Amino acid sequence: MRSRGNHESRATTLGWPPPARIRRLLVALAAAVCGTAGTLLPASHAQATDPVVVVHPGLAIRTTTEEGGKVVGFQCTVGLTGFVGKARYAVTAGHCRRPGVVTDADGNPIGWYESYQPDRGLTLGFGLIRLYEGIGVSASMGAFGLSSVDVDPRRGQQVCKIGATTGWNCGTITKVEDGVIYTTRDLWFEHGDSGGVVYRQTADGHAAFVGIAMAYVNDGDREAIVEPAGWLFDQIRRYGPTANEPFKWYRVQ
Repeated sequence: MRSRGNHESRATTLGWPPPARIRRLLVALAAAVCGTAGTLLPASHAQATDPVVVVHPGLAIRTTTEEGGKVVGFQCTVGLTGFVGKARYAVTAGHCRRPGVVTDADGNPIGWYESYQPDRGLTLGFGLIRLYEGIGVSASMGAFGLSSVDVDPRRGQQVCKIGATTGWNCGTITKVEDGVIYTTRDLWFEHGDSGGVVYRQTADGHAAFVGIAMAYVNDGDREAIVEPAGWLFDQIRRYGPTANEPFKWYRVQ
């Protein structure tokens, strides 16, 4: 899949919001709280023995940083877990990246942003959190988990999401563009849901990964914006730590 826009690896000011004719707002920016499909390994491949924290799609993640002389906390959501060689990662939105240690909602350290690509307007990026040794990894979301990837989302499909702020809800895909999926307002995002897993139910009782929650439209019907799985994996391949080995995602068996 081809890339759009001018990409840089270093941290920059996000190009958001874009022109007024679109008027999008990234979900996480106000969230202050003061693999590719192929050879896969099961989620148990990287499980630690009795881990303090198990990182999984839908998990709330937080970072704390200093901005303008004030300590500010930011919340986002894990959308996917995976690995490159022996290194394990959690995937979230590019605009979630902040310097420092990433924790879960209880303050347990889980890792740091080792690699990321910032969002530039509707050219969406990614954030890869390198997980510490001893942190568990899972593809489970409770009673079901991610068992496949949908790289061909279509208009009219029902998709659901799990976000750290608003939890679980579902909507319908209204439009698919190069690197962007739009859904109905039923797929509701709020501050802190950024990066959350978006999926569709599958016949095996589990879920196909469709993409990650990114933003919402602030006008009209307040459509939700999702970064598609294919675009996300392409961005990780281009700008992530995958020079010698590919990124592979965890799935349930």
